[in-house]
Amino acid sequence: MKLKGFVLTETIIVITVLCIIMITLYTAYSSVLLKVNKKAIYDNTEYIYKTNIIREYLENTLNRDNYEAESIYVVCSNVNSTPCYRENSVSYQDMLLKELGTEAVYITEWNSNTISDLELSTLEATTQAYIKSLDYKQITDLAYRIIVMFKDENNQSGKNPYQYATLRFGSRGKDE
Repeated sequence: MKLKGFVLTETIIVITVLCIIMITLYTAYSSVLLKVNKKAIYDNTEYIYKTNIIREYLENTLNRDNYEAESIYVVCSNVNSTPCYRENSVSYQDMLLKELGTEAVYITEWNSNTISDLELSTLEATTQAYIKSLDYKQITDLAYRIIVMFKDENNQSGKNPYQYATLRFGSRGKDE
């Protein structure tokens, strides 16, 4: 009889250990899956390419003094008050931003952790979430990034109507 009690106790301990391992694996897997899903709506290759076109244009036309003075410089935003393009305009900038489906263009400091919540509150909610999700590598010089919000033309669900992409801005020839 004692032997049967020992087997029961041993079985309960093994089941408990297996449950703990399974819970640990589940939490690790779900956090990885959440990060993958988050990255799926940010920095799509198509939108990085479009962002590079906008970056090249703006680096040649934008005065550095404009965006150095602010931690978030709004180049344009269809969501807020400064439209990205005029509908019937024939200017190159208006046609470029319209053709690429641009909804907003922001220039920020590279380290997005320096941007205050008050400054972020002026932006659209999905833009705030995107900026908070940005990783940054330590850079010795003062660097900037361009963040472009695009209308997602492939969106069927209506859940995430925008796509985002970001690149280093104003420092051509340096590593990105």
